[in-house]
Amino acid sequence: MANTLKGSNIVIYRVTDDGDVPFGCMKNGEVFFEVDEKITNSQTSAFWEDSIPSLTRWGVSGDGLLLLNDQWNYLYLLTDVVNREQFNVKWVMDNGTVEGLSIIEGTMFIRNLTLSKRYNEAAMYQVQLKGKGQPSISGTVVTPAGTTIIAGTALTVVNATAIEGQTTFVLGGGIGKDLVYASNGGITKSPIGSAGTFNSGVTWDSATGTATVYIPAVADESFLFILQ
Repeated sequence: MANTLKGSNIVIYRVTDDGDVPFGCMKNGEVFFEVDEKITNSQTSAFWEDSIPSLTRWGVSGDGLLLLNDQWNYLYLLTDVVNREQFNVKWVMDNGTVEGLSIIEGTMFIRNLTLSKRYNEAAMYQVQLKGKGQPSISGTVVTPAGTTIIAGTALTVVNATAIEGQTTFVLGGGIGKDLVYASNGGITKSPIGSAGTFNSGVTWDSATGTATVYIPAVADESFLFILQ
């Protein structure tokens, strides 16, 4: 999914040989687990239905904008469907505790893909991924664009509302931390560069806790930054 998902501090990555690529420009997403039941009624159940857990399945679904870039686009999604590709996926979520990130990892394939375009609106996609076998719930590392995200470390989430033409954001508590994710209006700022670099969606100076975007903001535009 083309660069990232802005939700409740959730990001889905597809694992590739070149690193973990955020699953592209996703606006909404969910991971689900389902457990079938096996009825085990007997005389000892005294006319009450009894059951035990049986087969378990899991999957991921989401929707977002079609972002045309060289990291992820609709042709990549379609190619995976046509080639019946199975690939590794990491689901990363802020655990809401001092333990920080939780990472669920497993093999998946695209079960359903819908591409849509309405008049005078951005092109959209809806995708459903089917998990294969049992996922790992103890994943520890994600490496998007050279940045390492480690499970079990605390995150700082900063929301900011820009003024007209604003390009720099001084983030409270950001000094000495890494910027692992940035977005505006649900669209990822990527790649993340170091202070002084160019051709980046956003650069980060950990010495001052300052993020700099290269496209000036409009008034009241919402920005989200995640620090680690």
